Amino acid sequence: MTNRQALKVNEQQQTDNSAKRSMIYWRYIIIAGICMGLYNLTFFAGIKATGIAIGTATTIGSAPIWAGLMQALLFKKSPSLLWWLGTVCATAGGTWMVLSQSSSWQINTGGLLICLSAGFCYALYTLMSKKLVSIDSPLTITKHTFSIAIFIAVLIAGVLAGTPTVSWISIAVIFYLGLLTTGVAYLLYTQALKHISAPTGVALGLIEPIVAFFLAIVVAHENVNMLAVIGLCLILAGLWLVLKSEGQQTA
Repeated sequence: MTNRQALKVNEQQQTDNSAKRSMIYWRYIIIAGICMGLYNLTFFAGIKATGIAIGTATTIGSAPIWAGLMQALLFKKSPSLLWWLGTVCATAGGTWMVLSQSSSWQINTGGLLICLSAGFCYALYTLMSKKLVSIDSPLTITKHTFSIAIFIAVLIAGVLAGTPTVSWISIAVIFYLGLLTTGVAYLLYTQALKHISAPTGVALGLIEPIVAFFLAIVVAHENVNMLAVIGLCLILAGLWLVLKSEGQQTA
């Protein structure tokens, strides 16, 4: 084989690898975008059906379990026993904290299924994002993923709710929620997935009830039920076990 022929073969292999890489990238992006779009819709629908306490506890609590199960089934890499122990502990603590703060709540089977679906979507989004960070930058991944998610959310919202009433206040709120609390937050989240496993990333989302606990005291000046402190301690203990497990796997 001449040098020219070898060069052509090498160029063809590079083109084929690039095309395959692009196909894999967009496959993961589409799945991640659909999951994120459906996650937001199912989360709010679930909260509406079950109430904030039950809906939040079910969604946030189920997401790490879904992530661990899917990683084991789809990628044949089950998290360690220590990770499972920490996740169950943190999930139980988060559930206890949320429910102990609620004066009343109701059980709605359909709503619970919707919240479990939201947790599933969030977990699958994270698993796809973990795969994507080895292909492209977190900024590009977030941009493409949320472009698809926005299209899905706007389309479904338009069908269900009709044409929205637009005001400067609503536009400001949309920009704040879209750019800061969603865009920047998930950009940082995707960046973090370069260094931790997907199930651990989802499990660390259980920090949210802890932040809400302190904000309720400091910002909203709410009377916090001291029973929630038990849940707080369980979350901290569980997350410590999760991080310890993550450290053992990366060591």
